[in-house]
Amino acid sequence: GEAAAALALYETILAADPAAADAANNAGVLLRRQGAEDAAIRRYRQALAAVPDHPDAGWNLGRALLEKAEADEAYLHLRRAVALRPGWERWHVLGRACQARGDLAGAEAAYGHALADRPEAAETLNNLANLHQGAGRLEAALALQDRALTLAPGNADMHYNRALLLLLLGRWAEGWREHEWRWQAAGFASPRRRFASPAWDGRPLPGGTLLVHWEQGLGDTIQFIRHAAAARARAGRLVLEVQPPLAPLLRGLPGLDAVVTAGDRVPPHDAHAPLLSLPLLLDQPVPAPQPPYLALPAVAREAGRIGLVWAGNPKHLNDRNRSVPLPLLAPLLALPGRHWVSLQVGPRSADIVTAGLAARLEDLSPTLVDFTATAAALARLELLITVDTAVAHLAGALGVPTWLLLPFAPDWRWGPSGTTTPWYGSLRIWRQPRPGDWAMLLPNLMSSLPSH
Repeated sequence: GEAAAALALYETILAADPAAADAANNAGVLLRRQGAEDAAIRRYRQALAAVPDHPDAGWNLGRALLEKAEADEAYLHLRRAVALRPGWERWHVLGRACQARGDLAGAEAAYGHALADRPEAAETLNNLANLHQGAGRLEAALALQDRALTLAPGNADMHYNRALLLLLLGRWAEGWREHEWRWQAAGFASPRRRFASPAWDGRPLPGGTLLVHWEQGLGDTIQFIRHAAAARARAGRLVLEVQPPLAPLLRGLPGLDAVVTAGDRVPPHDAHAPLLSLPLLLDQPVPAPQPPYLALPAVAREAGRIGLVWAGNPKHLNDRNRSVPLPLLAPLLALPGRHWVSLQVGPRSADIVTAGLAARLEDLSPTLVDFTATAAALARLELLITVDTAVAHLAGALGVPTWLLLPFAPDWRWGPSGTTTPWYGSLRIWRQPRPGDWAMLLPNLMSSLPSH
């Protein structure tokens, strides 16, 4: 009630004097607490229009814009806010803004100032660790994360970050143990599932039914379904719950007694386990090479037919780094003797027309209605060139020759270096030589393509 009365008072003041900067800023604070982000941003802008050097309005506006992923404008306001009133919190958030816009040097400097003010700030140490990881300084990143966790031992987000770094470093057993913190991490996208059955501990269930359920993304499901047969060997029956687009593809996979889709009623079972906990539960932490485990559709492979996927899910936190601007790949499409086809789906399939490449790149997206259709399209390819997205996992699980284009700071599963991966034998990795530099890969890609 007091907040509503205060907001009404500020609105009255602003109606009489729109240039009342303090009232506008304070109204913005109250509106943001109510979840009215856009209205709050308008009030912060009103305050800055009246007093450009208001000590708090720019700070509040910058934080609000950063939460809306508008990092470039947020940076401008936060930089000014730090100059007006420096301190740990403002330096820390400025570092976050720099990091979000890819300015690693600026972020490192800002975090340095923040730690000078508060050396024991665990959240700043954690962010600085993430920055070092993005720059390829992995051991330095791990040391910072360990230091942060000594200061905040119960912080689940920091444990989860550490888990991903350990997995990236190939410290698999330790990484999978730490990975169990993900369920308590605020930044983890998949909610913890609750069932009447107990959580499986990996021990045999003779005659019992084990439910293994999906988590995270489509690519994660394709990648970790490899453990289904080993899990089935410890239970009388195995039921797999997956995302709807994958269900037709995975039905009939050896080791699965039933496949149900997310949202359907789950059949009775004696224990349950999340898919990405299987390496830990099965005591199989190290990825081992294995033959393709999904059946390749019986269609003829066509020489010179090359598939292309240049963008992942736009909602992915790292999409800015892992997707490639299609116009940058135009020189590839100009090479003679190839039939280029796009397996790009979603809004980025429109890039073909926008970039003026419709005459060189056939758009298959209208036919790719599910992953079974995508598998059939992959089976016809001589080669797939793709960024880190679910199609890469599907191609690898099918044994389709694939070139995977990775950003300088790769996802944990691909390791920090090397051109091969134990996850998929048909996959070759191409890594950015430095952050954001896709262009440097092009000459080698072009000279390495099979000739016809």
